Parts: sequence; C-alpha cells; structure tokens
Amino acid sequence: MKIAKSLSMVSLLLVVAFFSSSAMAQEDWIELFNGKNLNGWSYVHDVSFDVHDGNMRLIKGMGWLRSDQLYDDFIMEFECKALVEKYDSGFFFRSSITGKPWPDTGFQVNLRSDAMAYLVRGYRAMLKPKLEEIPMGEWMKLRLESKGEEARLELNGKKIWEADFIEPEMGLIGIQAENRAFEFRNMRLQEIGYTNLLAGEGKDLKHLTIQAGEKDAWSLKDGVLTCKGKEGGWIRTKTDDYGDFILKLDFMVPKEGNSGVYIRTPKEGDGAYTGMEIQILDDDAKHWGELQAWQKTGSIYHEIAPSVRATKKAGDWQSMMIKAEKSQITIYVNGVQIVDADLDKHVKSSTDSKALKDRPRTGHIGFQNYDGNIQYRNVRVKQLK
Repeated sequence: MKIAKSLSMVSLLLVVAFFSSSAMAQEDWIELFNGKNLNGWSYVHDVSFDVHDGNMRLIKGMGWLRSDQLYDDFIMEFECKALVEKYDSGFFFRSSITGKPWPDTGFQVNLRSDAMAYLVRGYRAMLKPKLEEIPMGEWMKLRLESKGEEARLELNGKKIWEADFIEPEMGLIGIQAENRAFEFRNMRLQEIGYTNLLAGEGKDLKHLTIQAGEKDAWSLKDGVLTCKGKEGGWIRTKTDDYGDFILKLDFMVPKEGNSGVYIRTPKEGDGAYTGMEIQILDDDAKHWGELQAWQKTGSIYHEIAPSVRATKKAGDWQSMMIKAEKSQITIYVNGVQIVDADLDKHVKSSTDSKALKDRPRTGHIGFQNYDGNIQYRNVRVKQLK
C-alpha cells in the first residue's frame, strides 16, 4: 500500500513538473510569425497564404505551410478564426516533410467545424472531444504542450485533452490547407529543455565570449547577434563540454557573405580543422569563384558536402539544426536534412588535418565570421545525456 501511494505521488509530481514548465522566462518565447511576411515558413504542395492586416491568412489550396525548423518538446500558443462556414484546417506537429497533400507521419490538432480539437494521427482520430461548434469569425486561442510521449491541449483557457502516445520525437509544425479560408495570429513557441545561448545584451553575454578577432565586432541587440565586417574572428561558448547536443539557430547571411558554426572545437587553432565547421555561405556567391560542394551551406567544411541545396537567397532569415550524438552528425537547413554522417566512417582527411574519425568528440560551440555582416538569432542548445 505504501509503495502504491509513493508511485502515485511520483506520477503526480512528474505531471506537475511537465505542465508547470510554462513558467519559463518571457524572453524564451520564439515569435513564429512576425505579422509582416512569411519568413520562417515554406509552402508544401499547392497552397496560398498571405499576410492581411498583420495576420497570417490561409486563402486556399490542398497542402500545408510548414516551419523551417524542427521541434521536439515545446509549448506553443496561437489564435485562429475561420473565415467561411463549415470550415476546415488543422495544426500539424512532430510531422515529416514527406507525404501528399499532408505529412505522412506526425499528429494534427483538427480545426474543423464539426471535429474541433480532435487529435489526429494520419487520417485516424485518436481523441474526439465533444465541443460546441465555434462560430465563424470568432477568434479562438489554442495552447499545445508537447514533451516526450505526452501532450496536452487547451482551447480558450480550458483543458481539452491529454495524451501519452505522441511520436516521433521530433518533427515540423505546420498549418493545414483544405480549401477553407482561415486567419492566424500571435503565434509563439517555447522550447523545453533548451538553453538560450544569446542571453544578455550588448557585449554582456552570459554564455559566449570573444575568442579571436576585434572585440567590438560582435554585439547582441534585441536577441540578434551581429558581426560586422571581416575582423570578426569567432565567438565561442564559455565552457567546452558540448559533446552530444542539438543546436538550433536562425541565420541571415548577406550577399557574398561567408560564416560558419564551430562544433566540438578547442579554443586554440583553426576551428574548421581542429574541431568541425558547419558552413554558412551565400550559396550564390561569385566572390569565391566556382564553389565546391563541400564549401556550401550545411557542409562539414572541406569534408562532407550537403546532399541537396536547401538554402534560400542571401539576406533572408534561414534556419539550421545540428544534432551531434556520439559519431553521428545530422544537419538540417530550413527543415530539410542535408547531412547524415557517421564520423567513424571518415578515416581519411582531404587536408593535412586529422580525419573526422579522430577529431574531438567534445569542445566549444562557436560562431565564425570570415566576411560580411552575419546575424544569428534564436540560438539554443540542448545537451543530450
């Protein structure tokens, strides 16, 4: 009897810990929609979205609008309203990029007039709450919390359902188009378990320090880290204990710009060769001559080329995710997997430096600037244990 009570208490504490995670700092919210354009989102199949009076508007089509970043554990809030009777849309999460017209893996929170807030996997409704139909044109506020296999949905401040069978562990989020007009606003997200590496302001950075280059080259303002000109050198984490981790960031590389992200890198030496550099470049640049595949954005510089080009034009905000786990390095650009490499299989180097197999498996994370005014934002890391 005492054991049962103890287990019940442990379960209760775990639930409380999960669903009280919303007490995160205000600055940890990521704004997913800026009210001006669709930066950070990409069309999938035949859909039409625009921005109208500061709101994201779904016009028509059969497909979806997906995020350029992948997400695992998060809290997300958004508001939406239907613009037609017998409306139908939905919100995808933990979804794949594959499938037509909609993702073939992941989950959907249904936004259909007669199936509001159903939890759907594929084409099967897993949870069917009984709700009164919300009138066309009335704003509704949704809050979705997803952590591990657990998820919880609130609609207009009321708990609708809880689930404990959510999979896979990471995927895209997105908005379903099913030829019914909708509007969305106030879309924001907090990631659970991640550390914001851009905490601070000006040159007072909590997690980063200048390693090389002009000390005035790097500055942080309103959550955006900027390096001006060619004398940036690189800026690194204050600790060197980053071995297995997921690193997410947004970057804006200028026309002809050249930058990069160092991982598992020691303080001394050229981080592209003593550790690894994940290249960030204007992939249309002419300044550097004819670009080799191993020079382009998302490559493990000089060693492993991206499998496809996933970059947008220079001057746009773009997203990157790097997952380093033991010998495996996986890299996504704008939601597309472009590198999936086992370092243990790379036993020879294309330069005089060590082969990838023999390079450090732990070190600093850093941001390098070779040329141009590079910018980073929403830089966050989760260490894997």
